[in-house]
Amino acid sequence: MVRLFGILIALALSASLATAQSRHKKPYSESVSRYDVAVPKEDQQAIDRKPSDNDVIRVETDLIMIPVKVATKNGRAVPDIRQEEFRVFENGEQQEIAYFSSDDTPFSVALLLDMSYSTVFKLQEIQNAAKQFISELKPNDRVMIVAFAEKGRVLCDLTDNRTALRYAIEAAKIESGTSLYDTMDDVLNHRLANASGRKAIVILTDGVDTTSKKATFKSVLADLAESNVVVYPIRYSTYDDVQKSRRNDAEVRYDEDDRPYVVDTAPGKGERTEDYATADEFMSEAADRTGGSVQRVSSRTNLAAAFSRIADELRKTYSLGYYPTGNRMPGSRNYIRVRVYRPDLVIRARETYLKPALRSNN
Repeated sequence: MVRLFGILIALALSASLATAQSRHKKPYSESVSRYDVAVPKEDQQAIDRKPSDNDVIRVETDLIMIPVKVATKNGRAVPDIRQEEFRVFENGEQQEIAYFSSDDTPFSVALLLDMSYSTVFKLQEIQNAAKQFISELKPNDRVMIVAFAEKGRVLCDLTDNRTALRYAIEAAKIESGTSLYDTMDDVLNHRLANASGRKAIVILTDGVDTTSKKATFKSVLADLAESNVVVYPIRYSTYDDVQKSRRNDAEVRYDEDDRPYVVDTAPGKGERTEDYATADEFMSEAADRTGGSVQRVSSRTNLAAAFSRIADELRKTYSLGYYPTGNRMPGSRNYIRVRVYRPDLVIRARETYLKPALRSNN
């Protein structure tokens, strides 16, 4: 009897707890961010700072675009969310949504293919996967093909002509050098600059830059933070292959007893552990800052499957846009949260943008 009474009490407490949790459950879901809800102190000071006579103030007219992916906790895309269910917050302040599009709006996609000798994939494998990728996009999506090594080469400008795109992919060839930053800079600030609607960069690379002369790690990330472009890196590592090549190519000398020894030389640019750490950071930052995602692959991976996952994400991406309220001080970083008034969803969205420091024309 005592045991039965204990069970009844436990059931009653469990039901009471479940009811309390239900009452306190948020009726909405919010985007995941690396940043706290509160704006970092140093950035809040930049946002709140009163303008001085030396500051160049511009009335905010730029539409801030936010690519948004919404999925269930099981990873299934949620395609039927209406504009009125979305809320956008900048630095904790709600913004009016001025632009909204669902997955019906076409994309302009720049497909960047790393054609340096260090690639772990065979040329034909890259070409076949790239062809499959463009075939999985929607018919009215436009694509640009860019192959890069020491220099970036636009093999085909933005077009929805799939035959022209396939011919362009077949024209790609392996070369030396890797000017990743310069190529990203050119595509971002020139090739895609005048494209309307939703924009994306899909890039297959190891991420190790060895020959860029104009752009840098920081300059490209800063431009991405100001862009309306979502970045999807497909990243592979060439570190083991590069180290093996160094050992095979090492100079062999002979000592005075005619015994061979290998001359130990310091690794060069693109061969060091820190170069690969920088590449990983760059790819992750490029995706995180723009609302994209990194696909990590290897020579044993089905490369086409990685491209397919990105094509699927592009088909299931919402785009929100707003004009920030009030003036933003030059140099301030501003933090974005996206909320959807449905519970238990996973939301990925652009997290931040930087208002660049402006220079006077005087």
